[in-house]
Amino acid sequence: MPEIPEKMIVRSELEKSLIFKSLKNMNIPVNINFEGITYSGTIEKYDTGSIVVKLDSPIIGEAGECSVNFVFNNNYHYFSSTLQMLDENRVMIFVPEEIKKNIVRKYRRIYVEGKVFMKFKILVQSQASKFQESTIMDERFIFQEVKKPKPAIDKMLIAIKNLVSEFAQKIQIKVYKPEDKMDFVDKILHDTKKIFLIYNSYEDSITERRFMDESIVTVADVYRYYVGAGETRKGIESKLLDFLQSRRDLRIFSECYVPLMLEDEVVGYIRLINDFDYHRSIKPINAQKVKEYADVLVEALVKYDYFRLDSGDRYDIPVINISAGGLLFRLTNDKIKKYITKNTVLMASISFPDRKIDVRGVVTRFNPSTSEYALKFLEIDKDDVDYIESLKEESI
Repeated sequence: MPEIPEKMIVRSELEKSLIFKSLKNMNIPVNINFEGITYSGTIEKYDTGSIVVKLDSPIIGEAGECSVNFVFNNNYHYFSSTLQMLDENRVMIFVPEEIKKNIVRKYRRIYVEGKVFMKFKILVQSQASKFQESTIMDERFIFQEVKKPKPAIDKMLIAIKNLVSEFAQKIQIKVYKPEDKMDFVDKILHDTKKIFLIYNSYEDSITERRFMDESIVTVADVYRYYVGAGETRKGIESKLLDFLQSRRDLRIFSECYVPLMLEDEVVGYIRLINDFDYHRSIKPINAQKVKEYADVLVEALVKYDYFRLDSGDRYDIPVINISAGGLLFRLTNDKIKKYITKNTVLMASISFPDRKIDVRGVVTRFNPSTSEYALKFLEIDKDDVDYIESLKEESI
């Protein structure tokens, strides 16, 4: 094995300090392989002898040897060390005298169609990390709960109810069942895939747009949407006027439907209601905040097996080409395709004639005309990187 050039080894305590403090300040992910499992996290604390890493998921084990890798300034850094568990989501790792690094490069692509296949499981992940350092206790609780293998849904719903009580009198949660029939609101959410906000049922107009927020539709936006989709102006106008009148008959002053989105499909909603006596409009900024809670709720429901996706773990899916940085696969099963969009995270098992490797990756692009999807690896063992790099097309 060729000797590593001196410039590709970090020994200086000053350089180590710069690296780890930058990783901490910029929240750059750090990957830790411990007892055959790769954990991802961010650095919470650094001193000259160790780093404390806050993990995205609970660690299994207490102490032992580990390997660490991360990318900093376009260099792939890695080292072997030992870790000690501080709590289920925090570990302390001792910093060795030497940290090795390689220049991050584009890997050689190998064409393997007909010889290599993969199975995958779709991972649903929200942006719950923004609640991690929240000053609001309920948001911190939601972050802690959703990271568990089996979150307590009832406790999360109580926390969400407490959070929205500042601007909404009532909250309702609806999760669709396969046999459910869609009413008018369900159809609006299903078609637009956006938040539907009735700001003031007594004043909302079907001709005047209230807000410019692209993620929110009001009555006027719904009118324009369906007219643009081919419905008659008179027909959709009649439906919307009847809908607004029904809100007034129920003494609803302001109302908001926030869709629960699962892989680009609406699977339910969170509904906020303020009545006429309360006489307070739900604002767009409040609706956006509830959308964050909705995303976290969907992640928790998936982990609780409330939704069962027809995932790709039962099919041999052909890989077209592969490199140590990612792969291109072809997917023709319509039941699975509807769940795969850009930024979908997959846990994949790739079968070569003489080896099987497991990776975690994100879909970066897809071509509907050819049903081809590009997967960028987020986590892959270094031994598997070396194996892919050693492949030759004629020998597969």
